[in-house]
Amino acid sequence: MSKIILTSDQATFTDFNGLDALGFGLCLPYRLVPAFVQYRFLAPPVPIVNGRAPYAPYPLCKIEAALLASGFKREDIRIVPPNHLNQVVDSDTAIVGIHVLDPRGLAPVSWTLRVLTGGGSTCTHYEFERLMSIIKVLKRKYGFRVVVGGPGVWQLYGLEDKYGIDILFEGEAELTFPKIVKDILNGEEVPRYVIGEPVPPGLIPPIITPSRNGIVQVTRGCPRKCTFCSPTMFNFRSIPLETIVKEVEVNLKSGIRAVGFVTEDILLYGAKDLKPNVDAVRKLYDQVVKLARRYNIKDPIGFSHVTLSTALVAKEAVKYISEVNELDNNRPLFPQVGLESGSPRIVAKYFSGKPYPWKPSEWWYVVINGSKLINDNYWYPCYTYIIGFPDATPEDYILTIELIDRLREEGFKGWTFPLLLVPIGGTMIEKSGYREFIKLESLPQEAIDAMLVGWKLSIRFSYEIYPRLLSGIKNPMIRRVVMGLAKRTISSMEEWIESIRKDPEIIEKVYSKVNIRTMRGLFKALVLPKLYSSRSS
Repeated sequence: MSKIILTSDQATFTDFNGLDALGFGLCLPYRLVPAFVQYRFLAPPVPIVNGRAPYAPYPLCKIEAALLASGFKREDIRIVPPNHLNQVVDSDTAIVGIHVLDPRGLAPVSWTLRVLTGGGSTCTHYEFERLMSIIKVLKRKYGFRVVVGGPGVWQLYGLEDKYGIDILFEGEAELTFPKIVKDILNGEEVPRYVIGEPVPPGLIPPIITPSRNGIVQVTRGCPRKCTFCSPTMFNFRSIPLETIVKEVEVNLKSGIRAVGFVTEDILLYGAKDLKPNVDAVRKLYDQVVKLARRYNIKDPIGFSHVTLSTALVAKEAVKYISEVNELDNNRPLFPQVGLESGSPRIVAKYFSGKPYPWKPSEWWYVVINGSKLINDNYWYPCYTYIIGFPDATPEDYILTIELIDRLREEGFKGWTFPLLLVPIGGTMIEKSGYREFIKLESLPQEAIDAMLVGWKLSIRFSYEIYPRLLSGIKNPMIRRVVMGLAKRTISSMEEWIESIRKDPEIIEKVYSKVNIRTMRGLFKALVLPKLYSSRSS
């Protein structure tokens, strides 16, 4: 077979039925996700074709490309879904490389959902454990080395022996990882902890294996320096347009029917520091849209993140992206945006670069006017904001409540999703010594109220938008089922938020005991909250 096998757990090695947003469902405790929902709708398994995955998570595709660019042959490397490792790993295997995103369920979305639902291992943690149990058995049999890398590596420090990990790899991989692989194959000593060196844009090779759901990276890193964020620890670069176009074409030629850009801020493509380059953004969309249309791809070309201050500076680029994508109310985009806080004091202390070129004291202006601008151009974002900054006061939370209320009054279309502060390894806030994982009992009532106000706005918008959002699911039958599940989930969330408002202790009294992996548990989950509510009223 092959010397090098690349894989990840099934919470990441899946196509989410064509809709990446379904991956957020895997951040829930697995006791709250019926097995048939998880494996049929949220994270269906990827098949294997001639011993390889026909498509893969983008980071694994980039690792493969880096190895090929460094001189390895295609037959030396295989990207393999976790459920097919037993078929592929053999005595020829010398290295198994594993990509991790959220291996212990400690990422911000996962931690927040764990706290708000009464705890328990997330689906992401559950799937990592399943993968590593397979790896342990195969490692005992064949004796290969296990190298683990990715954004979730910080969750595994100190647990290497438990999981049979030989090397933890942190940082960028294109230059350093192939050297480590060669050293291992040559029998040389390799340190247990490796930091990958930054890679110049021109040395980042294009992918060979198609990427899940057609995503490609267009920028790397972020220049805004928010203290709680890990991407900002990487130098900001734009990927050369030639590389992006090659990767898009690899995906389209394989039959993938979508294109999506991975970026911390689409409007900084081609920028120098924080000065947008509207012409570069136009050229990016011009070339990629034309290419997509040649392959008869009609869906909009979306992107993962944008920043409101950049949108206000680069209004022409916002409008152009909407025009070239032919967006309208029935054909919107759903980027992620960091709202973070409504308190200028918190802005100044923890993310002063986010409002630039405006001042932290002008954050409300940026949020309100930026929201109107992107909504007018049919961008319906998911705003995330943070609960639990170390020195946050009740007054800071009240300002966040007031800002979200103002957005609601202005007719904002989008989600406002509260996240508990997580000391992500390697971030500036973690390096300063902050290590706390927030729990509800440590928060003032104003913080709880700030969470609830965001959830309420999100639920209102979810009712309005879910049919359009889920229309991207490629299988018609699955689309109908997920539509029904989504409607029921939103209704349940509405009941859940109202019950927490009345009595936060319901999380421990009721929700922590819910387990719907079985039909019996599902029935109890549907009935118990109403019983509790009727008894306490």
